[in-house]
Amino acid sequence: MRVSKQSGFTMIELMIIAVIIAIVAGLFVHDFSGAIRKIKWHNFATDIQSSLRGARSYAISHQKQYGVYFDTTANKLVIFEDKVNKSGYSYEPGDSVVRVDSVEADFEWFWVSFPNQTICFLPNGRASETGYIDGTNYDDGNYQSLGISVLAATGRVSVDWVDN
Repeated sequence: MRVSKQSGFTMIELMIIAVIIAIVAGLFVHDFSGAIRKIKWHNFATDIQSSLRGARSYAISHQKQYGVYFDTTANKLVIFEDKVNKSGYSYEPGDSVVRVDSVEADFEWFWVSFPNQTICFLPNGRASETGYIDGTNYDDGNYQSLGISVLAATGRVSVDWVDN
């Protein structure tokens, strides 16, 4: 008679492996939540940039003046066709609203350097002003900031920095 030797893992070995996997997974979950926060913040900067570029595209394609109004108290951006006072470069009653985009509710500080918190794009693609949009957020003990610039001569919109 032959005695066969059984091979495999004992229950204790399997439990130790399960504990090690749980510990490693716990470390990744913490890093994953931080990564999600960073991605959301970067996406927020990209959304503002897209809204500005969209208004510029409307101006060029429709050969009319379009603008973006930054409502920092209501946390929203208003893209509009400037119909009422084109030389004033401001959002006024009577201007045609194209789209309203909301800004994240947990945004703590939002500053716009443009007069009347409005930037307008002319039919040739140029912007009414050179200026900046700066923002800060405080989340889980971390400050996050962003900076977006608009160049008047060309209407170029760029995200200059996003700090996580």
